[in-house]
Amino acid sequence: MSRIAIFEQLVQWWNAGEIDGVLDLMTDDVRWHVAAGAFGPISGKPAVRSFLAQLRTDMAETQWRILRHAEAPGLLFVEGVDGYRMHSGVTVEMPYAAVIEFDGDCIAAWRDYLDTRRMEKLREGKPAPDHVRALVA
Repeated sequence: MSRIAIFEQLVQWWNAGEIDGVLDLMTDDVRWHVAAGAFGPISGKPAVRSFLAQLRTDMAETQWRILRHAEAPGLLFVEGVDGYRMHSGVTVEMPYAAVIEFDGDCIAAWRDYLDTRRMEKLREGKPAPDHVRALVA
């Protein structure tokens, strides 16, 4: 199975709220940098499960999507939109990129790259500037 097919399944599981499905696609000792450079990594499935469950509490609906990708042996590079509607009614659409490392057919390491300051502003309901709207369109 291609790396993008595995990751697209993960996106489908996440958009459906299926945390167990997401975790099934990761190694037990997965290391995830949710915002590389801004926060330290989350290590291991139990910690990832806890993080994902907490993250879902703010989200009424998710619309995460992948726009582009490239594969190399054991690696997947993706560009996409982290989209969701919060229970407050605020809709967030944030461009991001990620590098995902695989061990066989499971994700072993994952680094997300996004602007955490802009994300917080969007979560507060502030409008996205034109350049961000263009990237998520």
